[in-house]
Amino acid sequence: MPGVSYSILFRQFPLDHMDALAPAVAQAYGITDFDARTRIRKGWGFLEHDATEEDARRVVETIGELAGGTVGIDNAELRMPTAPKVMTAFEPAEKGVKLQLQSPQDPTRAVDWSDVSVVAVGSFTEETILRESRGNEKKVGQMMMGLGVFMITGIPTGLFGGGKKKKEAKPMKSKRTITFGRVVANSGEQFAFSPDHFDFSGLGEKKQMNASANFRAFLDEFARLTPARLNFGARLLLENRSLTFANYTSLHDFETELLWLMNVSAL
Repeated sequence: MPGVSYSILFRQFPLDHMDALAPAVAQAYGITDFDARTRIRKGWGFLEHDATEEDARRVVETIGELAGGTVGIDNAELRMPTAPKVMTAFEPAEKGVKLQLQSPQDPTRAVDWSDVSVVAVGSFTEETILRESRGNEKKVGQMMMGLGVFMITGIPTGLFGGGKKKKEAKPMKSKRTITFGRVVANSGEQFAFSPDHFDFSGLGEKKQMNASANFRAFLDEFARLTPARLNFGARLLLENRSLTFANYTSLHDFETELLWLMNVSAL
């Protein structure tokens, strides 16, 4: 059909199968091995976002069942997440969890374990957030809410300089990082939280003395009790490795991987 475009998605995390996939991708697109690896690495689960139906079918057939294979999905049928809601606490429920939300208009949400689709973790510097928002305060607020920070305590004191802008010949670059988690339901509803502003009492006897340990315990519970797909960041934390190895260069990378996980989890 005219105007129909397809995304091509790997069925399994492609970086786990880079050596096997690179030659097949190079063959499918007529590119070098280096370019194929770059395409895989920067796609965050997607091989292409705007293919024709014919090209999508050709690429899927060329790669075949290698490393789980690929799938073409009409872009109009891609499952899309909702805007994140900030959560501040959780407590066990009979078949899942009850999430405490920041919004007084929507204070709680019950989610069955079986309804959890994706659990994701990311970490960005304040400098990255400022660069992507281009200094727009409204956009900064939206991004911070997606990181589970904004609307819990407000933008933290000193974040992005605070107060009135000062003219400086050489503006200081902030290296402070904001780490956050996301829980995504099968419906696409997203819940974001910052481990530094989250009540982990729902962990019960597993609750520990610091936020980072509780964050890892929280992820472990969701990995154990749900069928959720974990993003690269969550996998690294559960392996006691640094989030810097995830190499999310922008929030777009994180969101793209999350979109990929949402859609392959439904296959």
